[in-house]
Amino acid sequence: MKRLTRLACLLLALLCCPMVSAEQLDDRTLLSFYDNTIFFGDSRLVAFRRYVSARQETDATFLDKTILVARDNMSLYGASRNYASKDSLFYFRGRKMTLYNIAARYKPRKIFVLLGLNDAVAVHQEKALTWVKTLISEMRETVPDTEVCFFSETPVTAKYEHRKNRSGFQRQQDEYNRLLKQTCEENGACYVEIAEALKGEDNLLNPDYSSDGICHFNENGVIAWIGALEDYAQQQYDLGLWTPRKKGNLR
Repeated sequence: MKRLTRLACLLLALLCCPMVSAEQLDDRTLLSFYDNTIFFGDSRLVAFRRYVSARQETDATFLDKTILVARDNMSLYGASRNYASKDSLFYFRGRKMTLYNIAARYKPRKIFVLLGLNDAVAVHQEKALTWVKTLISEMRETVPDTEVCFFSETPVTAKYEHRKNRSGFQRQQDEYNRLLKQTCEENGACYVEIAEALKGEDNLLNPDYSSDGICHFNENGVIAWIGALEDYAQQQYDLGLWTPRKKGNLR
């Protein structure tokens, strides 16, 4: 499935830009696209970080130049606030810091953000997009050379919709992702599509990818997410927007 998705991206890139390279990069090179970056997220990123840590026990170089900053129950609203409060702080390397504090300290090439499920952004779209724009603006003031990227909001199951009494939530989530992409494009940020790689045929979270049958990921879900990251990196390469170095460093 991951290879088919990547092939589809490659074909689209070739149609849009006939001069692009058709070379398929290997997985290790593709993941080097995320060197010198920071991922910020909630419990979904906690699962991602857990998987990466396990992989690094046998392959110490696996995403070793990517910093993963995650906190259970972190909200998009809280993270977008540029001041210290119980809602805005990540606990990172023994210290409590805001997203902006961490970025200022490490000055990454890019940051990637996966936040919003705890805010029910699909329901509160207008407010959520205001927080997105705040985060982009504040980050630009804090670290002008750092590019801000948002991951698409990830899918949920029918069980989530039932438990939260939010019928049609996933359809709203899809619309939010469309608006999130538009907002990123209009405000100089990038949008990375990962939701489609995590869906089943019913447009909901693939149950084989979920640890709780609701919204969180098991190992297979994280692997699918990583596949989407590789697809995005390949697309950037095909479009001539990124050239990997021989040793996997970006610059």
